[in-house]
Amino acid sequence: MYCGNCGREIDDRAAVCPHCGVAVMRSEEKKGVNGLGIAGFVVSLLSLWLGLYFCIASVVGLVLSAVAVAKREKYSLGGLAIAGLVISIVTLVIWGLVWIIVGAAIISAI
Repeated sequence: MYCGNCGREIDDRAAVCPHCGVAVMRSEEKKGVNGLGIAGFVVSLLSLWLGLYFCIASVVGLVLSAVAVAKREKYSLGGLAIAGLVISIVTLVIWGLVWIIVGAAIISAI
């Protein structure tokens, strides 16, 4: 087996590289992909255009991304979950303001 940090050959049973001192990550210890993070990111991107439907996509993206951020220690790709969280919060605020303005315009027209 080879060290992922320095590239030198090390014992297969080593927990730490004797050459550079970095902990060895074994193939069975690799983290899986955070599907909720990806789903939250995609739904958050869609919420940029689907906010017209009463911000439902923004709320769904926010929930999915928040759950994914909470579970990011178990999985890789935590960055997508955080990006989805930020995008969904921004779109929720933007579309919320749009709906407030439209509602106020409708009420003042009556």
